[in-house]
Amino acid sequence: MKNTIKYLFVIALVIGFSACTDNFEETNTNVNAPSIEQAAPDMLLTNSIESMTDRVHEIFLGHEMGSCWVQHMAKVQYTDEDRYIPRVSVINNTWTSLYAASGQDVATIISVAEAKELKNYKGIAYVLKAYITSVLTDLYGDIPYSEAWKGSAAEVIISPVYDTQESIYTDLVAKLKEANDLLSEDNEEVAGDILFDGDIVKWKKFANSLRLRLLLRMSAKKNVAADMQAIVSNPSATPIFTSNDDNAALHYLGSAPNNHPINENRKSRDDHRVSKTLVDLLYGDAPSPDYRVSLYADLAVGNNDYAGLPNGLRSSDAANYDGNGLKNTSKIGSFYTQASAPGMLMSYAELQFILAEAAHKNYISGGEAKAEEYYNEGITASFYQNEEYFTEVLEDIWGSTFESWGWDGNDIMAYALQDFFDWGGWAYDPAHAMEFIGTQKWVAMFDQGLQANFEWRRIGYPVLVAPADADNQRKIPVRVFYPADEYSRNKTNVEAAVARQGKDDLNTRVWWDVN
Repeated sequence: MKNTIKYLFVIALVIGFSACTDNFEETNTNVNAPSIEQAAPDMLLTNSIESMTDRVHEIFLGHEMGSCWVQHMAKVQYTDEDRYIPRVSVINNTWTSLYAASGQDVATIISVAEAKELKNYKGIAYVLKAYITSVLTDLYGDIPYSEAWKGSAAEVIISPVYDTQESIYTDLVAKLKEANDLLSEDNEEVAGDILFDGDIVKWKKFANSLRLRLLLRMSAKKNVAADMQAIVSNPSATPIFTSNDDNAALHYLGSAPNNHPINENRKSRDDHRVSKTLVDLLYGDAPSPDYRVSLYADLAVGNNDYAGLPNGLRSSDAANYDGNGLKNTSKIGSFYTQASAPGMLMSYAELQFILAEAAHKNYISGGEAKAEEYYNEGITASFYQNEEYFTEVLEDIWGSTFESWGWDGNDIMAYALQDFFDWGGWAYDPAHAMEFIGTQKWVAMFDQGLQANFEWRRIGYPVLVAPADADNQRKIPVRVFYPADEYSRNKTNVEAAVARQGKDDLNTRVWWDVN
């Protein structure tokens, strides 16, 4: 379901509301205009999930301002974004898309669900609202929230106040708790769900796993131990992801317009390579290779090897890197550029690293023994997250060797994982827990550019160095600036936010970021 239908519906709805007046309610009501009760939450749900996932995986936002800034990927052509010169249009469009498209759809679902007493739709909408809002506030800092998506045709809020990130996070956590309470298999069936196909238990797991993400993200500012422990200690009431089968990932259908955004970009562009920072960590620096490199990167066509591109090169230097930057560096792994690649929103692997950190810091019970268990499970989940495709890649690499031993794909996957645990150099060490957890979480979150960026900003591992030719005072950005339109349309409130949190640039840290 694409935006055209949604916009036609919203326009019709506004016209319907505008046709009424207080003095002539009975005689001046347009009986043909749709009421909120007539809205189709299933159509809105489909559109909101798709537009939200498209936006966070959009090439200029998710990969250039996400993956490049966190040094998973690098640009080999038109390298401004990789040098911390973002496109103003992308910053503006992100704000508009998440507020006016997916965010507005979700707000309408909530209104419909309340009017028609649809608890499951309301619970799902709360989860989506929390996801969308957390992306917005983690990008920009203080944003409109309490007055966002409010008002009517008769009383439009055109200048919403900016809420503090602290108050936003507090409410998002509360809304996710309420979502868990609302969602039940005893309630109405849900249609239009292209994320979990109407599986309410998986939505509950997503709600609580996302709540753990947000709680940990604000843990340097708030005491979150009781809330985190309450979630993990009662899996029947507050279930969380228990395997890769629970991953919150949109599985694109494959053919345009329902293909992965990076696949659409690859039809006409070839601007991105895997970062040297990542390839070196997986392939060059380890005692034994981390075979995930063969999933994340393709062999460079010029040298038949895995070769990363340094971040932040000027376009001419990138083009000439190692004699020919386009040929002698690794493209993004073919799995991630296929039309049906998954649009990951949150993974079981990420959750395990959240729990590992929480156990290490005594936010949840279990101490270092449980921290190590969660850490190892996070690595295992990462290896098996895209098992079918990864197995094929490894079979191509090792097939002739292991076929003679009678090994199948399962044996090869098990070997690759065990080899990493035995020789990868990343066995859990409580003395270096945050370095190890942060680094392995960073590795596992490849192709989740924004979330990987947010978590790197919070944890600080692996240690990343800004490129020598970078703009922005050679500082890796830690937020993005507000859209220029806000200074004309909502001047008083945006200036109050800037006065409260600091200069509106790429270097002012958001509330939770104390690293």
